[in-house]
Amino acid sequence: MFCARKSYFLWLALLWGSLLSASRSHGRLDLTVEAGKKLLKLKQQLAGTYVTMSNTYPTMGKWKDAHRMRSEMKKHGIQKESGCSWVEIKDATYAFYAGDMSSCTRGTEIMNVLRELELRMKERGYVSGSKGLVFIDVEEEAEEAIVGLHSEKLALGFSLIIMPRGMTIRIMKNLRMCLNCHEAFKLISDIVKRDIVVRDLNRFHHFKDGLCTCKDLW
Repeated sequence: MFCARKSYFLWLALLWGSLLSASRSHGRLDLTVEAGKKLLKLKQQLAGTYVTMSNTYPTMGKWKDAHRMRSEMKKHGIQKESGCSWVEIKDATYAFYAGDMSSCTRGTEIMNVLRELELRMKERGYVSGSKGLVFIDVEEEAEEAIVGLHSEKLALGFSLIIMPRGMTIRIMKNLRMCLNCHEAFKLISDIVKRDIVVRDLNRFHHFKDGLCTCKDLW
């Protein structure tokens, strides 16, 4: 009986988690909040749910609710897992952590590559940001810098330096790609004329010629 009950709640959490991701991607803020409340009630996917809701509430003008989410995270000692991406090249594994340049292999070269890509993307009309998501206590310029240092972008920059032209780049990530990085990777795949494969927490993304196999529904 206990195992059956546990499986039932895990199944419910899976359904609400899928709705949370889908409604956020499609801008259905009302459904995003509703799915988040259900997940919190089930005590499932807590860190990701709290973060999603705290970033959704401001777009609805509900700043008090957004700060309440952050306060509850601190109260319960819930922290979002740090983003980590890695690539395997010639039997060696290279790991990169979000916002951490201190231990980043060839960090200066990576940042130069990412800055050049940013300029080339902006020439095509790309605007760094998060498509409507508002992040609490983060100024616009600071937010742009933080997004630019997401672990998968660091791994990509390193791979572009190390790997021969034309070779497919394969990146693994412990968390779900953010919408901003997903849009950037699509454009970068067309700029550098490379296939880029990212395996994140949810699925494989195969970026090629400015498109992704997930068709932006992930």
